[in-house]
Amino acid sequence: MPLFHSHVAKHFRQQLTDLFTPAGLYYLYFTDHSALQVGYQAYTQAFVAANSTKQLGTITFPDATIVPYLTVRSNLLINGQHQDFSLLPENLRRDSLFLDQPAKHLTAAQSLYIQLFRGLLAGRQFLLMTDFPDAMTLQETRLFLTHAEAAVTHTDSSLIILTTDQSLITANPDTSWQQPPVLDPRHPATA
Repeated sequence: MPLFHSHVAKHFRQQLTDLFTPAGLYYLYFTDHSALQVGYQAYTQAFVAANSTKQLGTITFPDATIVPYLTVRSNLLINGQHQDFSLLPENLRRDSLFLDQPAKHLTAAQSLYIQLFRGLLAGRQFLLMTDFPDAMTLQETRLFLTHAEAAVTHTDSSLIILTTDQSLITANPDTSWQQPPVLDPRHPATA
């Protein structure tokens, strides 16, 4: 049975590589938040079914994986460190007061950054994000996308953003899907 699982994982990784490389930001459009949540569940379940969860990092809001009593630094490194800390933007990397405070008071934007860099530092090849919180301003969203794009291209990772924002799809036609692709974790012989 392990041989079968390795073929499934290999086939699944090839699908991901075909869809979401080179490293960068990819946008999948959903008509509403309900459809987006269904899509998110389908994608995460596909990673599980293909035994590829070590390649996946998730970015959600509200985030249940931020441990509030740990420091921000500990939350960043909770999944290990396979990339250098210099990957973080300099202002974040040098802000010891922020990094050493408990994570319980993070804003929505700060939570997204911590999750993004946690996945990248842990060496995740694919990061799956569920849209931007309503509390984030347009300027905060643009800044996040700028930092995310710079970071993922330095790590050969891809950030897959599931969104209900049609303007993101329109602004990024080469890396967007109006109809999100279906991930098939089955072995090609049984598909």
